[in-house]
Amino acid sequence: MLEELLPSAVPGYAAAPSWLAARRETAPGATAWQLGGLSLAPGIAARSGYNSAPNGSAGSSVLGITPSLLLADPVAGFGAYAEADESAYPQNSAQNVTSAALAVGERVQFPRETLTLSGAFVKSAETGFALNSSAIATPASFTFKDIRARDDITSGCLTISPLFSASFYDFSHLAAQNRQDLRASLRLHYDSGAALSYVAELRGGRSAGADVIQNANNYAALAGLQDKAEGLWTISALAGGAWRAPRVGRGLAAPVLEARLDWLPDQLDELRLNLAREIDDPDRLSAVPYALTEAKFTFVRSGLQNVALKAMADASNAVYLHTPLRETIFTTSAEVKWQMSPALALTGRYAFNDRQSNQLGAANEHVLTLELSWTP
Repeated sequence: MLEELLPSAVPGYAAAPSWLAARRETAPGATAWQLGGLSLAPGIAARSGYNSAPNGSAGSSVLGITPSLLLADPVAGFGAYAEADESAYPQNSAQNVTSAALAVGERVQFPRETLTLSGAFVKSAETGFALNSSAIATPASFTFKDIRARDDITSGCLTISPLFSASFYDFSHLAAQNRQDLRASLRLHYDSGAALSYVAELRGGRSAGADVIQNANNYAALAGLQDKAEGLWTISALAGGAWRAPRVGRGLAAPVLEARLDWLPDQLDELRLNLAREIDDPDRLSAVPYALTEAKFTFVRSGLQNVALKAMADASNAVYLHTPLRETIFTTSAEVKWQMSPALALTGRYAFNDRQSNQLGAANEHVLTLELSWTP
């Protein structure tokens, strides 16, 4: 969630040193403001559009504005980002949402070691088109606090990466959703410089919240490889087993999988495919546990005289562990971005969200927006 929200200049929340390669989109020609070694990039985006059924309720036009500020010092390894967002639904004011985000990160590099420390605060709202949110008729506001520490230690071809994170969720009107997640992992990555590299990872976590039935310890052991052809493709896969040990009731063990394909067939096109099978989704908002099966496909075409096209399809299926509830969320979207100048961009977006459930009513929405954004 945070990796999609925050820019890549914030250490710990972007393309951190990892065997899973990631590409970030940047505006062509954008330079920001330079103050000594500090890069300062303010921005503002204004949008207007229509939502046919926000949270499954009555349709409304949509107005929004998002100011932001990014500070980065690449030499010092420092990055900070802040943004606010106001979304208004004039014909359905109960859907109005005010959001904000703040994140800081510091990356310190030693001859054979890289230490990354980061923290984030997010104030937002959960919508009815997220897993385990079918009963939401209006946005459910929450705050999210997160701290992370990572150490990458290199010895020859081997990189050892311990990682610790602590996340705290607070729902102002849904106390049963409040919880804290403590997670730790140890990753071993062997890269001899050949096309194939190898990875093994151990994970452990503790989830505790207001509802004791949902509290559990989580463990996973995975191993995998990466095949990389520079400038052409990256294929990454992790497979193994996971175990969820709840404080109340029986535990659950299951095979898990994470796989990703990044393919660049030419200089203009990029295709990404992500597959995942987990029994404890680390990015979930809901405190209710479920087994998640997810597939996401993204196509990006850029370089057409400052015009970029992006299409995405995402299907997520959840099988809940303590109830007979089954749920599937399907999202598809298309986006056209015109970079009118290095600082000014015009973006048109269309998104379709659909929710299917064996116990709760189905719902879907069409969202169409036009956004004008400015960043120096």
